[in-house]
Amino acid sequence: MAEIRKDPVSGNWCVVGYTFLKNTFVGICPFCPGNEGMTPPVIKEIKNKDGSWAVRCFPASNPIFIIEAGENKKAEGLYDKMDNVGAHEIIVENPVHNKTMSSFTIEDYKVLLELYLYRITDLKKDKRFKYILIFKNHGELAGSYIFHPHSHALATPIIPQRLELELYHSKLHFQKKDRCLFCDIVSQEIRQNKRVVSINNSFIAFCPFASRFPFEVWIMPRFHSAHFEHLNEDAIKMEFISIMLGVMKRIERLTNAYTIVIHTSPNIRTFQGQFDNLLIDDHFHWHIEILPRDQRSSKYKREDEFYVVPTTPEESAGILRSERV
Repeated sequence: MAEIRKDPVSGNWCVVGYTFLKNTFVGICPFCPGNEGMTPPVIKEIKNKDGSWAVRCFPASNPIFIIEAGENKKAEGLYDKMDNVGAHEIIVENPVHNKTMSSFTIEDYKVLLELYLYRITDLKKDKRFKYILIFKNHGELAGSYIFHPHSHALATPIIPQRLELELYHSKLHFQKKDRCLFCDIVSQEIRQNKRVVSINNSFIAFCPFASRFPFEVWIMPRFHSAHFEHLNEDAIKMEFISIMLGVMKRIERLTNAYTIVIHTSPNIRTFQGQFDNLLIDDHFHWHIEILPRDQRSSKYKREDEFYVVPTTPEESAGILRSERV
């Protein structure tokens, strides 16, 4: 069984001993209509008016995190580790095999959004899970080898390192200025109007000041909100869908590989310090990060939410020792 280990130097958590399994369905897409028997039983699906499915969600066949596992926290000297408790789900975004997000209709994305909101809300009911991460990899440069449009939902017992950094700096900013860092970013981007890609009454899309990739775009609500899953009002949803699809039409004209990550509030009330009464809802602000990949940037490693390693360090050390020098 894989386990989660903490790096005492960086504070980052890594999944070690995870076995990568290749897709054995040669020439057959397990996500296409008619092949539902090739995937685990469905958790949730939303149907079209004709009774066919529009989007569907099911457990990953080869999950990184396992819902049946216990936390089983333990120490090995100064090192900390735990079992890989959590959940790993696949969300098939559309029944059409070769449909990319730039060609999604408003209705296509609307039902996908409903499924995203439902899964985050449902998974947050399990208090073992500290964070719910939804991301989409599209194209081989982004690490995806199944072309059928799909996303991943990960429920984890720890907060990913990049989210911890966002929480730390947004909290620090709020403590100094009594304002949300992300709200201040939105205000400055609108005021300067140098990096804005698109804007409407409720959302802004912009290239972040310190972009990690060419054409990296963040989408952020212009109103303060910590929880993506609280996106409930129909009019607000439509504005989000409009700006999201507009950005993706632009992105897909420039690259055929990208990652989309939803950064929502973790499943805890405060960050760092049990005696700190500053709520995450006060200083965090949900947003979408769209990270294009191309030949210019593929040699640089993306700041992955988790490092997942197939061999344990003990196995790696044994293999290296056995090599003749």
